[in-house]
Amino acid sequence: MNKSKGSQPPPDPLLPLDDSELGLDDLFLASARHDLASIEQALASRDYCAVQQMTHRLKGAAMIFRMAAMVDATLHIEAVLNTGLAVDHAQLEAACAALRHQIELL
Repeated sequence: MNKSKGSQPPPDPLLPLDDSELGLDDLFLASARHDLASIEQALASRDYCAVQQMTHRLKGAAMIFRMAAMVDATLHIEAVLNTGLAVDHAQLEAACAALRHQIELL
């Protein structure tokens, strides 16, 4: 019996990974980057409800992966949004920048 029959050549290391080759950490990072982009887009359009929703989603994922610094960054964004007063946009931008920094460290 020919062992090479039906075997696949090794993947090209220069090509992006497909979903079957991604680990959970890779999927979390991809999701976090996507969520950050959505948060920043909502922030730019001052859609604070969308910022809140995406931040909450990212916080949940960060909690599952035990990313304490990222959880803290999302909690800070939520605190800025939940003062009961008008949103301080500059303070929210700074909180989102801190979140971006945490994601860039991954």
